[in-house]
Amino acid sequence: MTIVSPRRDVGHGSAHAKVILIGEHTVVHGSPAIALPIPALTVHARATRAPDSTAPQDFTAAQGPAAAQDPHAAGGSTAAQDSPAVPDSSAVPDSSATPLLPSGGAGVIRVGGAGFRPRTGPEFAVDAALRHWNITDTPIAVHTESRIPVARGLGSSAASTAAAVRATAALLEKSLGDADLAVLVQVGEQHSHGRASGVDAAAAVSHGPIRFRAGVPTPIPITGRALLLVADTGVSAGTRRAVGIATARLTGQRGLEMLRAAEGLTEDAATQLAQGDWPGVGRSLTRFHDLLADLGVSSDVLDRAVGAALDAGALGAKLTGGGLGGCLLALADHPDAAARISERLYDSGVHQVWTLPIEGEPK
Repeated sequence: MTIVSPRRDVGHGSAHAKVILIGEHTVVHGSPAIALPIPALTVHARATRAPDSTAPQDFTAAQGPAAAQDPHAAGGSTAAQDSPAVPDSSAVPDSSATPLLPSGGAGVIRVGGAGFRPRTGPEFAVDAALRHWNITDTPIAVHTESRIPVARGLGSSAASTAAAVRATAALLEKSLGDADLAVLVQVGEQHSHGRASGVDAAAAVSHGPIRFRAGVPTPIPITGRALLLVADTGVSAGTRRAVGIATARLTGQRGLEMLRAAEGLTEDAATQLAQGDWPGVGRSLTRFHDLLADLGVSSDVLDRAVGAALDAGALGAKLTGGGLGGCLLALADHPDAAARISERLYDSGVHQVWTLPIEGEPK
């Protein structure tokens, strides 16, 4: 007698936010960057078989503004052999019609079935996964709930896409490793943001800090403990404009000098993280903020908050992500220092502060 196992009715998946610790913008031009996961800010997704794949699709809330062009657009990917290819996309949608939300919110997509055409990053990624698995006759609905603020440089779209793909894989009982997942997330990122580097896709599926260069993520060691404060200015990141400003300034001899300085600071930070030299890490972060300010991608709001954090005793502070708004980072070596810095950040006008532990190997 043949025993047929019942098919799964629902699949669940989740993913987390990320921050660029150091290296944003200059990673576009071949310099390295360091990214950290933020496990406290998550997206959860639930996938089911959809009876009607032609119903209206709405993934705006969970995905975030579609036009926030990736400030880390290096053009590489983490594609492995036999993994779905990452298509090119030069179209960057206009974000002006997408309202800024204080948190990621909820969304739903429906993928597959007759006449389906993907139009959002998560839809492109789930559709690529279905085609990779040779599944063409199973429409899928994916519902998401996100705690990641959008348009803040925290990787909300990559995390939402990763959660949607994971939930779909769970529903269909398909094995999905991190490398293949990153490739599929990158498919979504390319269509959400244009020519994306892959750093957000890699960070969304990583389990620890990564060094990212030319499309290749590698884990980096950390020694000792510190506290990282992530502060939301409440101002939407002006990423698309910031990318244009930074690109224009990273040309000629002066641009080459700035790229060399950026690479040196990022490599210094990697060494300092491995050695547990947290004051050194802080100095590298602050110097990188100064470099980003020279590039023209900081703002009065960001500079004021960075100054407040440093005055309160932060080991270092800098903007993170695209700039011209969004979030900043501050580094502390003790909970009392973190509380003091957080208070000063609120006094400076930021809207939200998350304090995250960074824990490495004991010294």
